[in-house]
Amino acid sequence: MTYATGSLRTTLDNGVTVISERLPGRRSVALSLTVGNGSRDQAVDENGFAHLLEHMLFKGSTERDGDALNAAMESLGGTINAFTDRESTVFHGTVLAEDAAEAFTLLTELLTKPRFDHADLRLEKRVVAQEAAMAAEDVEDWVQERALAEIWGAHPLAWPVLGNAQCIRSASRKRLQAYHQRVLAESPLIVTAVGEVEHAALCAWGAAAFRGPRHGTRATMSAPQFHGGQKRLRRAQAQQAHLIWMAPACSVAAEDYLAYVVANAILGGGTASYLFRELREKRGLAYQVFSHLDPLRDCGEWTLYAATPGAQQAQAAEAVAEVLATLLEHGPRPEDMAWAKRSLRIQLLLGQEDAEIRMSRLTRQWLYLGRLIPVEESLQTLAAVDADAVWRVLRKAWTERFELMCLPTRR
Repeated sequence: MTYATGSLRTTLDNGVTVISERLPGRRSVALSLTVGNGSRDQAVDENGFAHLLEHMLFKGSTERDGDALNAAMESLGGTINAFTDRESTVFHGTVLAEDAAEAFTLLTELLTKPRFDHADLRLEKRVVAQEAAMAAEDVEDWVQERALAEIWGAHPLAWPVLGNAQCIRSASRKRLQAYHQRVLAESPLIVTAVGEVEHAALCAWGAAAFRGPRHGTRATMSAPQFHGGQKRLRRAQAQQAHLIWMAPACSVAAEDYLAYVVANAILGGGTASYLFRELREKRGLAYQVFSHLDPLRDCGEWTLYAATPGAQQAQAAEAVAEVLATLLEHGPRPEDMAWAKRSLRIQLLLGQEDAEIRMSRLTRQWLYLGRLIPVEESLQTLAAVDADAVWRVLRKAWTERFELMCLPTRR
């Protein structure tokens, strides 16, 4: 058992990791089941199975149909939900402490006992197709997906989480069941609870709920190779020019991870950042402009985004290039380091006030790092980040980049 700022961690005989953090005085529990399997862990002919499976798990179990499941979720306050991303699938909810056992039973029933009804599968294929169509209409999301496809090439990280339409249409009940069984057997599984919760009870629930054979070790996949370059395209739905720059970034476990986090804040992570001040406040070129860092288990990407009127796209692109050139040539100023580190420290401490954020943080630490990190350690590491480290990661990342410009269709 491992201790970290009140956190408890146990690995059960069935391979499930149980993490809890008791917050006395709370009346609620934030609870999650995290499967270390996402869209990047699919085979090429399974592109979209991870997301489709998430949909199917809410359509009923071998013990109750979809209506009964929905009624059970609503009786707990309607907060039970799930999401799939590129490296995990998470089932989560926040409930009253008195309902924690029932919520855990419901979550594990969703995950381990799906009924995979043929009619439900046909229905959910249509629902997923509608979800994909909605995403395609959002130009910002669509441009982001196009950029990811360019930088990661043939690697599964380039695939949309929503999947490939042909793969989803051809998904059979038998193949989806086999995929589900493989995911449960081979993927890391983490149970996390924060709030008014007893660790021993959580362990007992986890031991009883997961009895099938599982080794929790996924197949090793090579890290992708980043591809730089430039691309320009037009989209009928675009009302503005959408500009994206992407650069290779760090993994979650990288030694200089927090240097990247500080650099991202300074570059475009808030209203005091270089990009926001230059493009919006000084030049009025973009209402929305930001920088986003997405670290993964063996790599990462760093994205800059701006939306600007089509007639101003050249000015906006030039302004972004000037911001990057300034930071790469001179590095951050002392005042940049001061506000960025103070802001990040406050965000970390305020996050400790939110049970769901604490739950997600603990889960992510174990999934990516294999250990739980006390908040004090994170604060010390953040405080130790200096301007030279930030300057170094900026130059390391943005020496190579991909630039994509999506313009409105000519009238």
